[in-house]
Amino acid sequence: MPETSSRAPERPFPLIPLITLAAAAFLSVTVEMLPTGLMPLMSAGLGASESQIGLLMTIFAFTVVALSTPLVYLLQRVPKRLLLVGVLSAFAIGTIGTAFAPSYTIVVLTRIFTGAAHGVFWATVTSYTGALVTSKQLTKAVSITGGGGGLAFVLGVPLGTALGQLLGWRTTFFAIAALCVLVAALLWFVLPQRVEEQPETSAIEVVPAPQPIGDVEQTGLDGPRVPRPARSMYLVALLILLCALTMSGNYSFYSYISPYLLGIVSLPAEWLATALFAFGITSALATMLTGLFFSNRSTLGFAVAYACMLLGAGCLAFAPQVLPLVIVGLGLWGAGMGFLPTLLQSRLLAVAPRKHRDLSSALYTSGFNLGIGSGAFIGGLLLDDYGIWSVAPAFLTLVGCAFMGMMVVDFRQRRAGVATPRIR
Repeated sequence: MPETSSRAPERPFPLIPLITLAAAAFLSVTVEMLPTGLMPLMSAGLGASESQIGLLMTIFAFTVVALSTPLVYLLQRVPKRLLLVGVLSAFAIGTIGTAFAPSYTIVVLTRIFTGAAHGVFWATVTSYTGALVTSKQLTKAVSITGGGGGLAFVLGVPLGTALGQLLGWRTTFFAIAALCVLVAALLWFVLPQRVEEQPETSAIEVVPAPQPIGDVEQTGLDGPRVPRPARSMYLVALLILLCALTMSGNYSFYSYISPYLLGIVSLPAEWLATALFAFGITSALATMLTGLFFSNRSTLGFAVAYACMLLGAGCLAFAPQVLPLVIVGLGLWGAGMGFLPTLLQSRLLAVAPRKHRDLSSALYTSGFNLGIGSGAFIGGLLLDDYGIWSVAPAFLTLVGCAFMGMMVVDFRQRRAGVATPRIR
């Protein structure tokens, strides 16, 4: 007896809305990361130490951790389109406040305000991206929106650093605020007013392994049993824990990359923006290529991403006086950080129960930023107590532990999970 099924028509790929969301992601990450490139200038202008400027990253990130989940819960009935426009407007307000802040204390308050908006943005944009597209389009969509964050390392931070060196760090913040207003207006006009998730299964069909970036092929009712990740909040929590450890190691070093390059590497100040550009360009390219390289090979993707990060930071740690190796190291490190967020976000959407996607996205945002804040805090303590050289070993230790943990969890999950057909 032949099988019959009625499938919903394929949803057109929403390229323009996704590009606009990528622009918003670009600004969000740029606002968060600007103190890393402007650290010496902000330190002199505000009469604060470099570790205090690094602490702005911790304050920003911990605000995200503390407020993103409750704010998402309180704002859950607000239409996502209106919410995204609102948080971009909040970015503009907070960043203008930073630009005009007369003291370090006022800068702290503006970073708290902007951090709250940042948490809502990332908790919303991840689930919103998943709702805009079908499961087959998910990896490509996440690569586009995630590419906006990667582009912030390519253009946002390096150009912000260069602009700050030319016109002052306050001008940089003011320029970013103006761009936030522009993108908020674009979001209002290009995002659909109503988004509903499209059904992905027919009345009678096998439900494939829910893995946007995965390691297995799809099978039918009589096909072989193959490993795949289940959907559970336990796996979400485990993924978030490893993400937080990774980001803690990464930002214990990256938060202080400017004083490290100017001090340990003895890089001339006029070359700082170029060095940060080397990190950023490989990060953005890696983000855009993640779906092409690792759509069905997430385990390989995680291994490559972590290996690039460790090798790259190792070049800076063990050969800081060899400038070519330093530049290559920054490129490898940037590539690893380009691959990793897309892999993590896609794996999150794969293992999170569908009814808890918003909650999982909010928790993931909190975990990601807990790592950023902890890393900046750890790096600041090491800077004050042991000197700038100590941030590189902290990176290698923490990221190395996260790498081993991710591989163990992935191996156990692949052995334990099997694709079980389900008829609906």
